Amino acid sequence: AEELLATRTQPSDALPASLRGIVLARVDTLSENARLVLRSAAVIGRRVDHRLLAATVTLPEAVLLDALRECVEQQVLVAEDLEYRFRHALVHEAVYDDLLPGDRVALHSRVAAVLTDQRTWTDAGGPQLASELACHWYAAHDSRRALTASLEAARAAEQMYAYPEALAHVERALELWPQVGDAAELTGMRHVDAVRYAATQAEMAGSTDRALDFIRAAAGEVDADADPVTAGLLHERWGRYLWILNHSTEELLPHLDEAARLVPDGPSPARARVLATRGQQLMLAERLAESVEVCEQAIAIAQQIGDQVVEGHARNTLGSALAALGKTEAGLEQLHLSRELAERTRSWMDVARAAVNEGGALQSLARYEEALRISLGGAALARERGLDRYFGAFLRLNACEALWLLGDWSELEEQLREVDATQPVGIDVWRSAEAWSLLYAGVGQFEAARAAIDALRKMFAPTVTEKFDAICTMLDATCALWSGDPTRALELARAGIALPRADTTLCADEGIGIPLLLCGAAAAADCRDAQGAREFVDTLDRWIVSDHWHGGQPGALDVVAAQLGAETMRAGGMVDAGTWAAVAAGWGRFGVRTRMAYARWREAEAHVAGGDRDLAATAAATAHAISHDIGWVWVRDGVASLARRARLDIGGGDVEPPSPAERLGLTARELEVLALVAEGRTNRQIAQTLFISAKTASVHVSNILAKLGVANRGEAGAAARRLGLDRAELPA
Repeated sequence: AEELLATRTQPSDALPASLRGIVLARVDTLSENARLVLRSAAVIGRRVDHRLLAATVTLPEAVLLDALRECVEQQVLVAEDLEYRFRHALVHEAVYDDLLPGDRVALHSRVAAVLTDQRTWTDAGGPQLASELACHWYAAHDSRRALTASLEAARAAEQMYAYPEALAHVERALELWPQVGDAAELTGMRHVDAVRYAATQAEMAGSTDRALDFIRAAAGEVDADADPVTAGLLHERWGRYLWILNHSTEELLPHLDEAARLVPDGPSPARARVLATRGQQLMLAERLAESVEVCEQAIAIAQQIGDQVVEGHARNTLGSALAALGKTEAGLEQLHLSRELAERTRSWMDVARAAVNEGGALQSLARYEEALRISLGGAALARERGLDRYFGAFLRLNACEALWLLGDWSELEEQLREVDATQPVGIDVWRSAEAWSLLYAGVGQFEAARAAIDALRKMFAPTVTEKFDAICTMLDATCALWSGDPTRALELARAGIALPRADTTLCADEGIGIPLLLCGAAAAADCRDAQGAREFVDTLDRWIVSDHWHGGQPGALDVVAAQLGAETMRAGGMVDAGTWAAVAAGWGRFGVRTRMAYARWREAEAHVAGGDRDLAATAAATAHAISHDIGWVWVRDGVASLARRARLDIGGGDVEPPSPAERLGLTARELEVLALVAEGRTNRQIAQTLFISAKTASVHVSNILAKLGVANRGEAGAAARRLGLDRAELPA
């Protein structure tokens, strides 16, 4: 037991010699034939087909059966139908490690040869068999067979959406390539094409940094004058990977311009692909008119050559650009068509991307429920097709933006944990940190919020841009306002709208500019600074007049303007409950419960100031109920304070005392997990019950232990029973 525990702290994956000796002690008591059978079985794998084992060992049938019977009786092997398996993985590992190098090579070669001829002598399916053959030939030091088998295994894994496994196989093929003199003839592909294939698998696996390394290496092999098409396609991927890794437009667009220069004009798949990618990046760089023109060129070529995959990709970008230009219906039509083409061609990356852009277009129109449904549906498909890290995380973060506004913060937290479980890279990393900081501030965990903002600043430090500076400023201002420092919040919000290029940076991103304006105006009103509040109204007017939304405006922009006007009146000491009631009704039409709760709070204040206690109590009760359900501490506590001061009845007399779950800060999902912990469930069982990943379940359990202040799961279960938290409604 001590040796097993010690293996958890070993720096190497190898089995320690002392533990290997303990495990092999039983094996050493077996006969020579039994040990021979075990050595062959260890090379084949944890589970062994009888026919494959017989062909590998080459013992007479009677001798083989006696040896197998001995292994089973001594509880080293377990017999199951026509198969045997090692009773414990440690025994398998120890026997394999004990093989002499020459024996190991010979046995792997023998197993590979038999499996090649008798592919049904294993319970593994096609992809798994391809993987086993690649591993056996590699261990047998047969470079030629290992090279072809590794590429075959990579393609098989790719077909199963097992992109990390495909990447591992193609990386092994690249390792073997120099050892095979005629590798290009043997595999039917050039080395540069193999490197490009590795980049694709790394991209699909979500390891974009690794994909970029492959593309840079491939670019070093190609003579652009002799092979301009390949060179152009490499620059096309280079630019795309830089975007995924959050590099600036100024750094990535030159690669796409070079790709368009290198790939000749004319109807070819390469030309269509290069134009489609360039159109996408022009759209993201807000060069919308250029993007539309380039995408239309890509679509024309794709239709001419019958490439529906590239056509769908270009239509996706075209739809996003048209929507951003204010041509909403035309844009949505192109996005719908893009999704249909992607589903028809089973291009799952483009199906996921269509969900990204269609959801984004709907969100800009304040159709948040529809955007949420499309984003979560796309995320589910991404997970199903092995794209969870690539597209799934991005789609979940899009859903988080809608969940924030709709006021479903428990689900928001769950989606953020799912994102973090994918170990995100690039854009997804800072988007996750941004969402966490807002959530922490919303539920009153201000130290955690500030820590998340500090982490963001460290991420942005190498490549600070106006957008990243604006994000951190907006988050700082929000945290200051909600933690009770409106003076600091006003100062930060003013600094935000005064940033260089703020007009283009902030208003073009509704998720930054609108929250900053609303935060600044609320802070100015709290400080009774009417001139300060007017600055934010003027800023919005300037953005609208200068048309930095390119003709397309957020769907709820009129309500934003109304709220800014109401804050300006509040800052000047004017009382108008009707204005705040109209703002609340406006947000209610779009389902934005967070801003509706805030507006009802201010409406209640105005009614109190106007002497109408009944209407004040009604508005306050609504605001308190919504904010309590959301978990928004600033509004909930603000309404409760108003109710106490004005002696308003908002349900149950004064505000109800917090429940044990609220007092401990446990979310709805954590309550579900705690109930299962109290039942004695493992993390894997919890994950299966709640339809989440095991890693996410583990994170929930760790958070629960910290919030309860207990040391282990047993104490957590006891605390749950004591507090009445050991029961929760679970998914059917």
